[in-house]
Amino acid sequence: MTVHIEEMVSEVTVVDGDLPLTHAQLEKIADFVIARIDQRKRDREQGKAATRLRPMSEPPAPGTGVV
Repeated sequence: MTVHIEEMVSEVTVVDGDLPLTHAQLEKIADFVIARIDQRKRDREQGKAATRLRPMSEPPAPGTGVV
């Protein structure tokens, strides 16, 4: 779904010195984001495969007696 945003306002707080998150917390966040991006990619590919037009149906399974 395409979303068009006319205007966006965000507030940012800057902290001098050390980051308020530990290295381990940043790693967890990065891992989560990467996993979520991968999941979205898999979902998109599954959606494309599910709606892809095929030139013919699958052949009948062996032993079903269907010709």
